[in-house]
Amino acid sequence: MKIEDYLGTDKIFFAPSGSMAIFSVLHPFRKKTLGIPDQGCFNILEIAELLDIKYRFIKTEKGLIIPENIKNMDIFFFSSFSGYLVENNVEKIISHCKKNKILSIEDISSGFSYQNFGKGDIVVCSTGSPKILECGWGGFATYKGIENSKIFEFMKIPQGYKEKLDIEIENAESKLRTLLKYNKILKDFNFEVFFKDSNGISVFVKTESPKKVLKILNKEIRPDTGRSLFTRCPRFDRILEKGFVIETIKIWKRSEDEILDIGRKIEKVIKCLKI
Repeated sequence: MKIEDYLGTDKIFFAPSGSMAIFSVLHPFRKKTLGIPDQGCFNILEIAELLDIKYRFIKTEKGLIIPENIKNMDIFFFSSFSGYLVENNVEKIISHCKKNKILSIEDISSGFSYQNFGKGDIVVCSTGSPKILECGWGGFATYKGIENSKIFEFMKIPQGYKEKLDIEIENAESKLRTLLKYNKILKDFNFEVFFKDSNGISVFVKTESPKKVLKILNKEIRPDTGRSLFTRCPRFDRILEKGFVIETIKIWKRSEDEILDIGRKIEKVIKCLKI
């Protein structure tokens, strides 16, 4: 299935990475004011500064976007799953932006195929690793109803990329369901988590001493991809709270029993350290 059909958009262009897709999307709007969540969003500050775009932050609730706070801007950039941790109310965000004539740019890298996502005026997505669409390379932007956008395709796609992307699109819903299930399992253990009753593809664990905890966990638990299963916080693109994120997308191919075992190990280390 073509991405345009999947998301209901007209036009699409591909780029070497999600970052380059975002750069190309923002390039025509350099004289506009860009709005960014104060946490839980892909870090586009370097891109904005490189393009010399004026930007401002909006206040969130631990990364969760409050639509009424989106104001005094021309463009609003946000991630569907804030920090990969919690589902934003995309419908309300887009409705608020349209009502106030604000162009919305939605990053669906963390939630491609999720039913409530992909509603922004412009939708951007990374297809690198680890992602829902995991091609190991590239990204895209897709949109509709934007006149004279000057968004352009400027590069050749490497051989085999689109074939790989087609396979990833077919598997995206199954992969996302697995991630949502595994995150619910991990949220039921006896350690403090945020957004316990909300959907997300990663889990934030609250602790005042994440460095001590991760020093032990990184020796006991290895991911399928990358050097660590965990990301230490506070961190702008996740959450500005002390603790760590369990990047479940790095172990989505494992069995439910293995996920339970990982949860028990995390629970044991936190309990032993009493933090």
